[in-house]
Amino acid sequence: MWISKQTIKSESEPAVQNTTVTLNDNGEIETVFTGAERSIKIFAPYGYSCSVPTGGELLLTRSSGEQVSLGTQMQNEDIIEGEIKITSSGGAYIHLKNDGSVCINGLVINSEGVIE
Repeated sequence: MWISKQTIKSESEPAVQNTTVTLNDNGEIETVFTGAERSIKIFAPYGYSCSVPTGGELLLTRSSGEQVSLGTQMQNEDIIEGEIKITSSGGAYIHLKNDGSVCINGLVINSEGVIE
């Protein structure tokens, strides 16, 4: 009986859910998931850091009994397959292009390191 109740409970709540950041206070992220969740840990590849703005969308799951974010909704506005673009909410960006060039806020550095 207990096992069947636990199975039903876990099936009613998805393991991963989208949610919106309701508050970001100096990197302390808050959102509403199964209740008000505070101090959510955000996981990303090594070396990447971000502070998700209020209103940003997160993908949350549970890990070791606490909510953690697997990432935030990407914007694929002007990149093509194989490229990487890092963008801030203020509009600053670094775009690594397939031709070997790098574009930093509109300044293009070609694959030989020459500013175009």
